[in-house]
Amino acid sequence: MLLRIDLQDGFEGDTVVVKINNKELYRKKGVKTQLTLGYADSLETEVPEGQNTVEIELPEKNIFESISLNVSSPVYLGLSVSDGRIAARQSKEFFAYL
Repeated sequence: MLLRIDLQDGFEGDTVVVKINNKELYRKKGVKTQLTLGYADSLETEVPEGQNTVEIELPEKNIFESISLNVSSPVYLGLSVSDGRIAARQSKEFFAYL
């Protein structure tokens, strides 16, 4: 199944690490939100149906979040940083940025 992760609001030139089911799939320095869009970056991968775990870390800010997803159809996951935490928003549809 498709899993698309969009890094959205609150990224300020951060190093971002994303692991899915304990496998690192994304590591990038300087991730910054485009304020007019509310979008910083994205990644897509295939995951098995059923329970999956997404971990996101901003190591320089000591921010970490683990998110459990029960996948039965394509999943779109929006991640934002706010007040020193990572907020997740799950959708069955692609996020649109204008």
